[in-house]
Amino acid sequence: MPYAGSQGRVIFLNGTSSAGKTTLARAIQDESDIPFVYWGIDTLFSLVPPNWGGGRDGPLSRSGFWYDRTTQDEDGRPHVVVRYGPVGRRMIRSACAAAASFARGGDSVVIDEMLLTPDLLPVWMKALAGLDVLLVGVMCPLAIAEQREAGRRNPPGLARGHFRTVHDHGVAYDMTVDTSTGTPADLAKAVLLRQPGRR
Repeated sequence: MPYAGSQGRVIFLNGTSSAGKTTLARAIQDESDIPFVYWGIDTLFSLVPPNWGGGRDGPLSRSGFWYDRTTQDEDGRPHVVVRYGPVGRRMIRSACAAAASFARGGDSVVIDEMLLTPDLLPVWMKALAGLDVLLVGVMCPLAIAEQREAGRRNPPGLARGHFRTVHDHGVAYDMTVDTSTGTPADLAKAVLLRQPGRR
């Protein structure tokens, strides 16, 4: 899409949990000579009332967001998948609109996303229509994602649960990065070089 000088740019990072999206997003902010506002999936989750979010496994979470721990690999390793109900989907649409509003107001945005289901990418693209969007697939080997996951508060199995489906949306990335192959600063510079105009 052509870059409109009156609008901000959008770098859209998508990958599984613990793939390195947030670290890369922060590095993009540090390495860019224009300000990038950060918007992430955890930004949305931090706004959701606990009874409607994944933090509490209550009846309201089935309308909002919850952790599905019912599946596993053939070797017995757990899969944890973030599911959402009708209220959660509405909140996702609102989050897309909120992030896009920064760019439409002239601020560049780096979006740190884990597409919970493939059909959410069109929701994002509709919200970002007409903006200069760089779609970046953030990858790393599953073993590394799980090693990172072990040191975080995320439930074990979340990286594995979304590892394949997060990229199964049928849209070609403008570029992909493997966060196990370079420093966050170097990867951020590579992403910024793909943006038109200034770094």
